[in-house]
Amino acid sequence: MRGFVAALVGVLVLLAGCGGGGDTRLSREEFESQGNAICAKYQKQLQAVGNPSSIDEIPDLVDQAVAILNREIAEIAALKPPADMQTEFDALIDASNNTKDAAADLSQAAKDGDRAAVQKALDEGNAASKKADQIATQLGLDSCTP
Repeated sequence: MRGFVAALVGVLVLLAGCGGGGDTRLSREEFESQGNAICAKYQKQLQAVGNPSSIDEIPDLVDQAVAILNREIAEIAALKPPADMQTEFDALIDASNNTKDAAADLSQAAKDGDRAAVQKALDEGNAASKKADQIATQLGLDSCTP
C-alpha cells in the first residue's frame, strides 16, 4: 500500500515538473530547467501528504494527492515542449492520467473496504507510475522521478 502511494507521489512530482505557456515552444534546455524547478516545488507539497498506516487513511491521502495532481496537470497542459519531445510528452500525460485513474480506483476500493480491489489499483498505479518515471527520464526531467 505504501509503495503505490509513494509512487503516486512520485508521479505527481513528475507532473509538477512541467509549466509554461504561450504558443512558442520551449527549447530543450528551457523545458528541462522549468520542469525540474517546478518538480522541486511540488515535491515538498506531496511529501507533506504522507503515507497511510491503514486502509482507512487511504481515501483522504489519495484525495489530497490527486488535488495536487490536478493542479499539476493544468500546468503541464500549458507547456509547449520542443517538437521532437512532443510524442514522449503526450505519453507522459497518458501515463499520468492512468495513474490518476488508478488513484481514484484505490480511493474507492479503500472506502469500500475491498482489499482485492485495493491491491488491483495498487498494481495498476505502480505500473503507470513506473512508465511515467521512465518517460520523465527520457524527457530530461530527472528531478521529477523518485
